[in-house]
Amino acid sequence: MLNLGTPEIILILVASIFFALLFGGVVFFIVYLARRTGTQKIPVVVYPDQVGFKDFRQVPSTVAPKSADAPKDTSALATELKIALPQQSEIRYVKISDIIRCEADDNYTNFVLTTEKILISKSLKEYADLLKPYGFLRVHQSHLVNPAYVKSWLKEDGGTLLLDNGHKIPVSKPNRESIKLALGK
Repeated sequence: MLNLGTPEIILILVASIFFALLFGGVVFFIVYLARRTGTQKIPVVVYPDQVGFKDFRQVPSTVAPKSADAPKDTSALATELKIALPQQSEIRYVKISDIIRCEADDNYTNFVLTTEKILISKSLKEYADLLKPYGFLRVHQSHLVNPAYVKSWLKEDGGTLLLDNGHKIPVSKPNRESIKLALGK
């Protein structure tokens, strides 16, 4: 028979309560996640902890095209998808097709939309990576452009894009040929 004293019994009780709470917490967390994903009807597509794309149509698959078998024409997807732009007091959901351009401002990004301008406290690189599958072009270190709003290529200063809203965006030397190809020369 075991010869257990009071300290050993207390230690066993504390350890068993601790492990019961730990096990219960894990089970609760798994059930919470299962319920959350089971009832969610608008799935987050890309980087839900940072910036995500959402498809507000009721369709089963909203995965952003990244593979070789993805559709080549992403303009139809871009008109329906929205990007979450976190601000200090709110998260704005903006249609990708409404974004004319993005401009870097140190570690901030200015989004120039068809109706307004929004300042976001994240770098342009993060948004360039997210918007590249939707045809956006990194024409300069501090500029990301939606080619749907490019009006013409101006030959001044070695290359400048004139946008539909009248803004002139410089094109960096290393990017000139690839931008011309992307725009169809």
